[in-house]
Amino acid sequence: MFRDRDVSTLRIIILAHGDCNFRCKYCYEKFVDCTIESQKSSILKFVKNKFEQYQFKDIHVSWFGGEPLLGYRDILDISKALIELSSTYGIRYHSDMTTNGYLLNSRTLSRLVTECQVQSYQITVDGTKEGHDNQRVLKNGHGSYDRIIKNLSNAQKLDLNFHILIRLNVSKENYSDVENFLVTDAQLFKRDKRFQLLFRNVGDWGCGDRKEGYEVKRFAEDVSFELSQKAIKQGYNLFDHLLFRSNFYACYAQKEHTYTIDTKGNLLKCTVALYDEENKIGNLDSFVIDDQKQKLWINNYEFSQKCSKCQLLLICKGGACPKRDIFNERTFNEKCQRMRQNILQNFELAILSNKVNYELKVE
Repeated sequence: MFRDRDVSTLRIIILAHGDCNFRCKYCYEKFVDCTIESQKSSILKFVKNKFEQYQFKDIHVSWFGGEPLLGYRDILDISKALIELSSTYGIRYHSDMTTNGYLLNSRTLSRLVTECQVQSYQITVDGTKEGHDNQRVLKNGHGSYDRIIKNLSNAQKLDLNFHILIRLNVSKENYSDVENFLVTDAQLFKRDKRFQLLFRNVGDWGCGDRKEGYEVKRFAEDVSFELSQKAIKQGYNLFDHLLFRSNFYACYAQKEHTYTIDTKGNLLKCTVALYDEENKIGNLDSFVIDDQKQKLWINNYEFSQKCSKCQLLLICKGGACPKRDIFNERTFNEKCQRMRQNILQNFELAILSNKVNYELKVE
């Protein structure tokens, strides 16, 4: 069933803008003041070509950046054109956005939901004001917390069908602020099922445009699990515990019909390895895909012999992150151990959240 869904879904991740209004202390991106506007016609031609090549049932468009809302007008135009194109071909349209939330006021959110069908959002809040403003700094050096919380609070007042995932990136510097956030401002969203929490360690994703020393201190061990447990016990809705029941652990870059489009019209697989040549598999103008590079990323169903007898195989699909394989960032055993731990921890979180029905049979 899950493989059928992968084959029948076209996913397009569009980098709507090359710049960002933030300069976060763990960001891996390099910034260029460039919009996606010049690629609009090429994107439509590319998607139309894919519709005619394959029998897709769904298209999923994800907006990314930089900060995508710096390209807000382009998002409106391209979304409406893609929605019309999808309707013409009888293909269901879905959309989501990863945004820092600073520009997501009520009017903007309303238009994105109602006109562009962008119904899912990931917005990062790194704890209380002190912890967040230390890590997620505006381009002008000021803090961003107050504006984001105001936007989230106003979003809650809207009678619209959307989902907001509040992501908390945890470092040694903001751990206590994340704990404090759960007993203070996060209370605003506890009983609204449209809001969920996601805890993640700050990772080493690369330096991007950051200068040496402009960073936060990272944990060596995973702390997201214990924070997730605390959040559930306090009555919060989490995102992660749903993953183990689906194939969402299989990274989007592993799927054949997933493409990332940058502001220059390059076709990429991964939104983290943005500047690596192995990640560039083609461009919009030619529609030609480099099969050798594409095969580096697509390995959903080509498992190691070591995986064949594993009970968790259909969940992990041989590993969540092809980037780590391509760039030799982890050994097989390291990857396997981490995946097994993640899956079992998420199963435990699901039980803690009363999201799993089970029965005990006695012979």
